[in-house]
Amino acid sequence: MNTQPHLSKRGNVYQWRRKTRRFSTEIVDIKLSLGTTDRHQALILARKVSAESDLIVEHIIGNRITPEQGRAFLAAVIRKERAKIEQLKMLARIDSLDPEDDDRHDRAMAEAWACIAASGVNHSPAADTPALVRDNIDLIRRDLVSVPRKKAITAAFQEEVGGNALSALEYAQVLDIYVAAKAKAWAGDAVEAPVAKPPEPEDPPLSPEESIPDLPSAKLGDVVDRMNAIKRVEGIEEKTLRQFQSFAALCTMLTGIEDITSIRQPDVKAFRADLSKMPKSWGKSPKDQAATRSDVMAKSAALPADKVGLSVGTINRHLEHLNQLVEWARDEGLPVDPNLNPTKLRKKETVRARDKRAAFSIAELRAVFQNPVWTGSRSEYHQTQPGQEIFKNGIYWCPLIGAYTGARREEIAGLAPSDVVERDGIWCFSIEDSELRRIKNLSSRRTIPIHPHLIELGFLEHVCAAKENNQNSLFPDLHEAGNNAYGRKVGRRMRQIIDQQLGADGAKLSFHSLRHYVQNQLDHAGVDDKIVRDLFGHEGKDIHDKVYRKSTPIKTLAEAIATLPKVTEV
Repeated sequence: MNTQPHLSKRGNVYQWRRKTRRFSTEIVDIKLSLGTTDRHQALILARKVSAESDLIVEHIIGNRITPEQGRAFLAAVIRKERAKIEQLKMLARIDSLDPEDDDRHDRAMAEAWACIAASGVNHSPAADTPALVRDNIDLIRRDLVSVPRKKAITAAFQEEVGGNALSALEYAQVLDIYVAAKAKAWAGDAVEAPVAKPPEPEDPPLSPEESIPDLPSAKLGDVVDRMNAIKRVEGIEEKTLRQFQSFAALCTMLTGIEDITSIRQPDVKAFRADLSKMPKSWGKSPKDQAATRSDVMAKSAALPADKVGLSVGTINRHLEHLNQLVEWARDEGLPVDPNLNPTKLRKKETVRARDKRAAFSIAELRAVFQNPVWTGSRSEYHQTQPGQEIFKNGIYWCPLIGAYTGARREEIAGLAPSDVVERDGIWCFSIEDSELRRIKNLSSRRTIPIHPHLIELGFLEHVCAAKENNQNSLFPDLHEAGNNAYGRKVGRRMRQIIDQQLGADGAKLSFHSLRHYVQNQLDHAGVDDKIVRDLFGHEGKDIHDKVYRKSTPIKTLAEAIATLPKVTEV
């Protein structure tokens, strides 16, 4: 086994450090925090940085980022951030409705930047970190690792000091300066320049028991398992992790290749071609899990043309999954083909994003809610057949909630009694991670006021009954034990109801079309775009929206929700 001479620890955090001589009398000390306390992550990151440093150390020795350049960039970032902070304070003095709350948010932002500057972009905040500070840390982190922010920081550095494109290691140095400057600006510190320090004593290398193991398994499934283990710690949704597992099995089945280091670009091209020949319904039957490529193609040959071929979006998602696995394997040091570039084979969309999913018109939606589910059913089992009784179960409530909130299917079907809360005297849905369902991302965490018509129909009584019965779910009838899911059953039943009420005219409509319907209704009612984003759990358009603008007050959200028209005559 080989050791990693550039990896060491400072406290509990791993760091990468390398010393070399620029001239016979001067030592260049390159030190970067890896921002993680996880040894496995640190080994992967250190191996990647070490490999790259061998290629670019001559540029570092050549002093491409000089102390003067670092000083100039640090001062420029602090100056610009201070100006932005002062401008926001001026606006707050003129327009703020709650100065104390503004100050609280500013203090939380300052603490968030200080935490990131001290611990690194990837280091998790302490357990006792206040919720507002933690939210700001999450927002800042996501912005810092985004491609647009990387381009902006690089452009700002080059504009300030000149120079050519930055290597990955040089960019890491610039990012450290940028974060430090932001923290200083928010803390109100004086503008200080980085000064040359005498070399610190070399941190001891890792002990033999911490030496780097031999290269890990190159099997696609094993690469996925290792990647998912880290992503799971980072809070990535289990549904996404399962998609990677399913992808690995599909890729191996179609290509016949298990080892990621054996995949070549022509193999990816053939894989993409097979995806275009697969049945659109592939993967929905348990029998598909044990099928071979021959089974797949034989099934396709027996289907009509309109039932064959995965969508452009699905094909591109598979190529993106492969690309992520390739990059992950490279980071682990596996000898992946350097010419392998799956995303180069992405297919071009032929339909605009807004045209992919249809939205209900109000007339179509009212026709849907004329189904026996809402007017009277034969029985709960035969709920879509005409009868005398209305069964207010998950099939009854979920489409109504979708039509009055625009929330996602899983967000609604996975509601617990505790997710119905009162805020400022207004009853609301609290969309959070729970044991019943995971939200899509951080911005999906939100509070949505309950539409008055839902209350008229008795929804709060339904919630009270669930609490009295000690139910962990508002809609236990939707649970499917086999996959521990709540949303699929209502999705299938909604498909049946749409077909029953609208026939061929509803072919492009689905439960998700309720989300598009609500957004269209709010837009047509003239509701402010910021309010719509807060209701839908969409991110802000820029860092100002994401970080500095406060959440819309509950009363304002309730007024927006109340503009949605009634969809039933009851």
